[in-house]
Formats: sequence, structure tokens, C-alpha cells
Amino acid sequence: LAKSATIEVSETRTGGKYTAANLTDGNKETYWGTNDESLTATIELTWNTPQVIRYLVLQEPVALGQRIKDFKIEYTADGEKWTELCPSMETTTVGYKRIIPLNGSTSESYGKGYNAKQLRITILDSRACPLLSNLSVY
Repeated sequence: LAKSATIEVSETRTGGKYTAANLTDGNKETYWGTNDESLTATIELTWNTPQVIRYLVLQEPVALGQRIKDFKIEYTADGEKWTELCPSMETTTVGYKRIIPLNGSTSESYGKGYNAKQLRITILDSRACPLLSNLSVY
């Protein structure tokens, strides 16, 4: 579902090749990133019509180090009121691949899902500027 969304990021690393389009291009060698001095960032996905979402997959280009230390995930059904997803789940590191059941439960992860107009990932802290090579939503 991420490929069908409009993606906006709070910051893009200067240099032109680190754009948000790299998050969904299917190429693990390309990535989005912030400038060196930034340790936080926000990524927002917006759909024209609400989508039922159940999982979020994040991947860092680990050849450049595991960087993300803390993040949170939120959604809005109406474009106004944001609700945090999986608040009791530890959202600390991402690494090579992190598959996150948005209801916070691996034993009952499929469930009904969430009817989302927008999804927001906020990177709250990183060891170095955050980099992501893949963002997928299911």
C-alpha cells in the first residue's frame, strides 16, 4: 500500500539521491535519509481513499549501520485526529528488517486492521542521521 500513497518527509538529505521515492522503489541499495546533524524525522503516507492497514515493514541499509533507536507510529482515519498504533510494543530499533503488527500483537496480528487515510512514522531518536531503504504497508 505504500507504493500507492503520497509520501511526505520532514527532511531529505541534500545531494538529490536520497529522496523519499527510494522508500518504495524496491531497491535495497537506494535509501532515504536526513542530513548528518538530524537525529529525528517524520514520514507521512497519505491515500486518496482510506486503506485497511495491518502491518508496517521498515528496513535500514545496515551496511551503513543500524541507526534508529526510537520511533512511534500513528494513523488518522479522517485526516484530523491522530491515534498511536501499538503503543505497548517496544519500537526501539529497526535494523535489517522490522515487521510491525500495527495492533501490537504477533499472536493476533491479522485482525480487522485500521481504516487509515494517513499513516505517520516519527523517528524520535537515532544514533546518526536516520536512513531507510524500504517502507512497506500491508
